[in-house]
Amino acid sequence: MNTASITMVLLTLLAIFSATEGKRHPRVLHCLCPNVQTGHIPFRNLKRVLHLPPRPHCSKTEVIITLKNGRQLCLDPNGPLVKILVERSTKSKYSKRIYL
Repeated sequence: MNTASITMVLLTLLAIFSATEGKRHPRVLHCLCPNVQTGHIPFRNLKRVLHLPPRPHCSKTEVIITLKNGRQLCLDPNGPLVKILVERSTKSKYSKRIYL
């Protein structure tokens, strides 16, 4: 290869990398909870409640709890105990309500 060819390749690569440098990539383009848990909820080990309303890329409401050991569980938002839990957590000043 001659110098002109190498220069063209490098300039092309530089143009490609500089064009994609400042663009933001979307965080999540799908629902975070493919499966939900019903039944027993470990309230004693509860650390945080995250309530996610429907978004453009996910048409369902999602409720994700974080336990003290760091494990995350997806709960059925239509469950009676989950509705109470979400209601109380949104009233609490310590709750985290995040819209993605």
